[in-house]
Amino acid sequence: MCPLDRRELRHALETMCATVAAAGRPVESVDLYLLDDAGMAAANARHLGCHGPTNVLSFPGAAGMAGSLLLSLDTLARECLLYGQDPCEHLLRLLAHGMGHLAGLDHGPEMDALCAACRDAAEAGNAR
Repeated sequence: MCPLDRRELRHALETMCATVAAAGRPVESVDLYLLDDAGMAAANARHLGCHGPTNVLSFPGAAGMAGSLLLSLDTLARECLLYGQDPCEHLLRLLAHGMGHLAGLDHGPEMDALCAACRDAAEAGNAR
């Protein structure tokens, strides 16, 4: 089960898109697909040749097309238990990480900073 409803997810992604654009790396829109581990494992194998599920996959869109994020709700729940994290907080962290990749960044300080800005903006906008 997703810890945020559709409206909250849409708002978080819109806020993250605005944050990425303000950093000079516009991502016009994002399609979010919430999967179980079986669906994520299939996508991971098909697109990356990797075995098993992962938490989030990012697929940048071509010019004028939305990027796509695939997120495993099963992995989200498992990681929250393993790491003792709040589900909403961890969900926003994973979405921000995916947005960093949609913005064309790979792991490193620049991506970490952009992800933190996205997460902070989404948390502020989705305060319950």
